[in-house]
Amino acid sequence: MPFLTLGRSDQLDAIYRESHALWGSGLTLEDYTGLWHDLKRTKWGRRHAGFYVWVDDRGRVLSSVKLYHPRVRVAGQTSRATVIGALFTPAAMRRRGHASDLVRAVLSRARERDEHVAMLFSDIGTDYYATFGFRALPAEEDRAALPAEPGAPPGWSLRSMSEEDMRAVRAAHHDSCLPRPLAVVRDADHWEFLEARTARFFERLRDTRVRPRRRIALDHGRFAGYLLTIEGRREWNVREVGAPGGDPEAMAAVLRLGAAQALRDGLRGFHGWLPPEVKPHLRDWGIRTLPRRRAVPMVLALRDSVELSGMNGPGRAYVPFQDQF
Repeated sequence: MPFLTLGRSDQLDAIYRESHALWGSGLTLEDYTGLWHDLKRTKWGRRHAGFYVWVDDRGRVLSSVKLYHPRVRVAGQTSRATVIGALFTPAAMRRRGHASDLVRAVLSRARERDEHVAMLFSDIGTDYYATFGFRALPAEEDRAALPAEPGAPPGWSLRSMSEEDMRAVRAAHHDSCLPRPLAVVRDADHWEFLEARTARFFERLRDTRVRPRRRIALDHGRFAGYLLTIEGRREWNVREVGAPGGDPEAMAAVLRLGAAQALRDGLRGFHGWLPPEVKPHLRDWGIRTLPRRRAVPMVLALRDSVELSGMNGPGRAYVPFQDQF
């Protein structure tokens, strides 16, 4: 009878070879494999991430999945969650229901761990995962041509983020999450994991035309927010913005400041997943907001006491890019 277990190195190597074309994102096979090992060496990765296989009694891999266990707060309740990523079935084993059996086993394991919710980010639409009870959360992407005059506030400046800034950055992120019906709660180890994920990916990509940037905004020398971006190939890609108190007007000011710098650096296009409450403060940018086709967040309540209503209404759920697995 098939069972769920942590993958052995030989099993994972075979999965990497077959899935590389699908998820390699421009990395060589060696770097695609190495990135996962980089992340597993982080403190958070060792404790809360694993690559599992669904195997039969002959040891054949029928399907596989990466599982992550961040802390998630839903409607005031906080617990570890199971996040499903990289669900993959080898070509020789497809169309036999193995992936579905694996998902059911993962959800059963999550309930045994007394977790409140399971989550995932779907690149294949929402119908398949809806059969297990997952429901889609709001998923939008924003695009615009950077305005010639972004409206950077006077007296504000940007500088690179340092380790000494992280306490203020974590607090600003926490403030931004408080009013949301669903939020991933990050501790210092989780922040380190996210930084390693971005830094190691771009180091392994070896594309000097694109770079990640981590900066804080200062209002006359005082911390006013933070900004995480990917910049290059004439595009300014906003991964996350935050401000003390979760103030949307302050977040918009941080974005205006960053956009002014992006223009000076020769960037012209803007793309990102902006918090919905921030966009009314950027009306002059002419932002086009479109439904996302990929990385659509979905959530499943694992306990009857977890209330998922209100996820699509006022104060709706919003999952920033950094919380995508």
